Amino acid sequence: MNKWLAKMQRSMGALLICALVGGATLVGGAEVQAATLSQSSVYYDSDGVLYKVTGDGSETTEVLIDYEGTDPVEAGSYLYYLPSNNSTTLLRVPNDGSSDAAETYATGVLDYYTDNGFIYYLDTTGQIYRANGNSAASSATKIADKADTEFPMFSVNKGRIYYNGLVNGNTWFVSKASNGSGAVQRIASGAVESRYLVNEAKNELQVMLNTDPYEDYYSTNAMVLYKVNYNTGKGTAVNPKSKLDVNAVYSGGWGNNLYVYNKGIVLDSNKDYNYSTGKAFALTSAGKTFQVHSKSVREVTALGTDKVIIIDADKKAYGKTFASNKVSKSTTLNLNNVTYASNQYTNSTPTTVYISGNNGLYSVTTAFKVTKLTGEEWDTFLFRNNVPGVFYINADDLYRLYHVNANGTGKKALSDVYLDDIRLVTSK
Repeated sequence: MNKWLAKMQRSMGALLICALVGGATLVGGAEVQAATLSQSSVYYDSDGVLYKVTGDGSETTEVLIDYEGTDPVEAGSYLYYLPSNNSTTLLRVPNDGSSDAAETYATGVLDYYTDNGFIYYLDTTGQIYRANGNSAASSATKIADKADTEFPMFSVNKGRIYYNGLVNGNTWFVSKASNGSGAVQRIASGAVESRYLVNEAKNELQVMLNTDPYEDYYSTNAMVLYKVNYNTGKGTAVNPKSKLDVNAVYSGGWGNNLYVYNKGIVLDSNKDYNYSTGKAFALTSAGKTFQVHSKSVREVTALGTDKVIIIDADKKAYGKTFASNKVSKSTTLNLNNVTYASNQYTNSTPTTVYISGNNGLYSVTTAFKVTKLTGEEWDTFLFRNNVPGVFYINADDLYRLYHVNANGTGKKALSDVYLDDIRLVTSK
């Protein structure tokens, strides 16, 4: 799964939001050219100090001495971040270490995002602003208003901004040009509640929309897949007469022009997903449905142009190849007790999937070749689309930062100090 977003779960009496492992949580923009390691940067913190190191380890910069924050993103020559998960104060600091302290950029911020050097943010009044990442906060311009602050999700894709807006007091998913020009284009009544439910496919934006977002007591049939034209922002419903169950959708994930969901999944006594119930099905962007796996899946992520990797209820990994709206081949990957999978794009194609579990970190190619990158000594890992390989904390070597290529070669230590966390990987 491309878990750069929060994943949500409906339960009896509450809407539970689970923040999942991910790197570019609030970062957008199409990266169409692969970067070399020397062009990329990794941000990490150690004992309250934020560092930046080139991906090949050739240059290290002390960015900020007293760093305390979460969800950093890069826009221009600045890092933008929140002081804590509960804060709505957006801070920024130069990424070259030239400042001793961060400055307050905006307050009352519910969501923020970067795209092509611009910083976007949504505030508590329902206004969305945009500014060049290098410009002063006073240069930010309002590009949209009447955003629904009950569902403060927005995404910028190929020159348009998509967000949950209020139309005559009702929640609608809408879009407009990302520079604020032109009219608001209504897509559908309802809300897209997480960027995890947005898929930037080659020919269209694909979103999973909840047509009844205020219902959080029962898991109802309320989820509709929409295809949205990149140029016009207009959307077309794929399954308007066959809406999917909310828990089924939120426990699944995107594949290649399809969404894998767990039909029949229920919650356990702790209100977590009980993956021992249900079976995995797929809804394609053409409106076709078919069974993917005999059990529910914990993880789904696209690979190549016609494949997905899944981790099923038993924490076993499989490769699934699709043809003619069915699974044409199922490949057992011989990985047990694994719990997480995410894909890495190179030049707009998911070329590698990384799978992790207590026993190790692995990579999988489009030919379903599995390589063990490191054993149980890995602690945290992070990667970026179009940046080769993966960065991880090596618990067996004083918790230092390491890099390894997707094929397992070139393992290298990049820090002299121990890491508290890897915060961000950028392609420049």
